[in-house]
Amino acid sequence: MMLKKLMVLLLSSASFYSAATIELTEQLSLSGFGSTSLTKSDNSTPLIINRKITDETCWDCDTTFGIQLDYYNDAFKASAQLVKRPQDEWSEPELEWAYVGYNIGELEIRAGRLRLPVFLASEYYYVGHAYNYARPPVELYNSILGITAYNGVNLVWNTVLFDEYQLSITPFISLSETNTIDATQTLDIELDIDKMSGISLALSGEYYRWNLSYFSADFDQTFKFTNARRAPPYFELSFPNDHIELFSLGAEYEFDALLLTAERQIANLRSTWYASVAYKIDKFVPYVQYGENRAKQTSVSTFADKSGSSLVVGMRYDLLYNVSLNLEWQHFKSFGGQRGSFVETPSPQDTEAKLYTLMLNFVF
Repeated sequence: MMLKKLMVLLLSSASFYSAATIELTEQLSLSGFGSTSLTKSDNSTPLIINRKITDETCWDCDTTFGIQLDYYNDAFKASAQLVKRPQDEWSEPELEWAYVGYNIGELEIRAGRLRLPVFLASEYYYVGHAYNYARPPVELYNSILGITAYNGVNLVWNTVLFDEYQLSITPFISLSETNTIDATQTLDIELDIDKMSGISLALSGEYYRWNLSYFSADFDQTFKFTNARRAPPYFELSFPNDHIELFSLGAEYEFDALLLTAERQIANLRSTWYASVAYKIDKFVPYVQYGENRAKQTSVSTFADKSGSSLVVGMRYDLLYNVSLNLEWQHFKSFGGQRGSFVETPSPQDTEAKLYTLMLNFVF
């Protein structure tokens, strides 16, 4: 019965989201994206930060919906993206970016709320239709507690090398800001970021993309423990003067129907990597992905004890050019008594879990 209800939802959504980007005027356009899923694990301990999937069937653990407004006037640009993320209520979406930019030749200066340009898929992290798998690899993309945006300034230099390579260099710096992460059922983590800066280098050709990033941040953490009903905090732990520093290298190569993707992150807190293989057969894309996260040190103050791995086997099917469906099986395992991709502390007694996902993605 549940599967029948989901298929009705998927088919109605597929017919509705068949339009392209909406051109409101010659200078103003509106676009959007979304994802919805049916998920279930075989482990009662919640899986994946900001999603918290358990052994109870979940219809909204991945639910995402975003709208984006873009304005262009010669060298001036303004863009805003409002997203209901998986962890958000529909009544409280997040302003993922809202910035103004100005082009001077090959340079663009941007200021406002901006996307953190650290990984291969950072710019389209919430746009599920933009990648083959149901979710970006959790080991890498959740390594900074799912923080994806910052308030600050960046400088984007786009240039062409040897008439065939596109190079983009983006240094960025953040203003002070506070982020709150709903980490577990009884724990919120408040991050007061004092300094955050970095640089991203992206090189692309006809059949490949490379991304090299450096990221550094100084922050204070406050752990706020509540009861299961989310009552006001009854116990707090503060960890001032914390620091994270990471290097990330990613590459994506396309060989006709074959797509190879891999990313590696080395940080002061952990070492992380994943690799995936996908093969396009008409509208079908079968894929396999494996990733690992190895903590370099254990510390309550960093919520970093996340050593573990995951194996993904899945199939994507393109219903329309802007609507896709994923059927996916994923196996999680935690290492050395740590949490891995589980989001409750201490680490679960059962250190393995199987996750089943049926997901719909669309763009318009």
